[in-house]
Amino acid sequence: MSKEINLFISEMETGTEEATPAWSPDQERVLRQQIKRIIEAILFSSSAPVTFDKLRQVADTFHAMRPKVLKELIQELQQEYMSQQRAFRLEEIAQGYILRTCEEFSPYIESIGISRRGEKLSHPAAEVLAIIAYRQPITRPQIDAIRGVDSSGTIYNLLERQLIEPVGKLEAPGRPTLYGITKTFLEHFGLKDLKQLPPLQI
Repeated sequence: MSKEINLFISEMETGTEEATPAWSPDQERVLRQQIKRIIEAILFSSSAPVTFDKLRQVADTFHAMRPKVLKELIQELQQEYMSQQRAFRLEEIAQGYILRTCEEFSPYIESIGISRRGEKLSHPAAEVLAIIAYRQPITRPQIDAIRGVDSSGTIYNLLERQLIEPVGKLEAPGRPTLYGITKTFLEHFGLKDLKQLPPLQI
């Protein structure tokens, strides 16, 4: 479908003077429902968060729309899953959208050998990860100074799991590596961004 309906792209925005045929409420409702089904199919088939731009790119192959309309459809899906008390939720994490089972069903999922978050973090790993998340960018010596112990092995393990990554070099003698958290970190903890980290308890 090459022509975009008034609900999605106005004539002023398309720059055309040709009159766009009016769509009935029923036609608009069918179109919106079909796009929601496309979004749902994409999210069901992905094990990682799908960015808004990617969802729009795919949805636009069916019918072009304004970004705010796509966001409305995503929000409608979120509300539908909640109102229908589905076993999963549509969540926005790590700069993308993903379908995740509700926390209350975790024991049943884990009983068949499936873990929602993979291998659990050790106490040292969780400690180092928390320091990096709240203090990034930060160097290993700075982490060691906070913990009072060497963190080399723990940092290596976190790098292997792609929960942290080098983000630059500190302009200081020896130019130590600066570390920061990754998109995988946000996915692991179900966070949209670092603003959702709980406040530090001083």
